[in-house]
Amino acid sequence: MRVHEFVIQSEIQRRDLTDISSQSAHFISEISIDFIHNEVRHVVDVKSLLGMLLVPIKSGTLIRLLTKGKDEEEAMHVMFELFQTFQ
Repeated sequence: MRVHEFVIQSEIQRRDLTDISSQSAHFISEISIDFIHNEVRHVVDVKSLLGMLLVPIKSGTLIRLLTKGKDEEEAMHVMFELFQTFQ
């Protein structure tokens, strides 16, 4: 399993979340994000478009990106690059 933590510095728009979810579908590995919003822990499957569209990710949110599976290293690299545009 690969884990990387980072802070979102700008608001993420719905279309950006849609793009991230769409790109995640190219990987076999499980890909999820884990974060706390209003003292509630959220764990979201990045491949779930509905899950991604419902996440309350605001500027300043600490995100933990997790990948697990055969292509976890490549998945982590690509997903981190996509999220990095919001750092």
